[in-house]
Amino acid sequence: MNKNGSIGFAAKMGQKIREDHQQSFKDFKTTEDIILKSVNEVGLFLYFAGTNSWLVLKDAKGQTIDAWTRVN
Repeated sequence: MNKNGSIGFAAKMGQKIREDHQQSFKDFKTTEDIILKSVNEVGLFLYFAGTNSWLVLKDAKGQTIDAWTRVN
């Protein structure tokens, strides 16, 4: 929410993504594959707010997407 109480950009985007894919989930569980365009869209879909999904989303070993993309 914005300071004035209106719905913010991230929430609007999250709502749009959920509406676009509403046939693919029920009771907070996916019923078919959902293909999103970016890591940021995944964050909006899951958290319904702006989040740095590159640092939040992790694999089974705890490694972030950001860590997977770095070249040493």
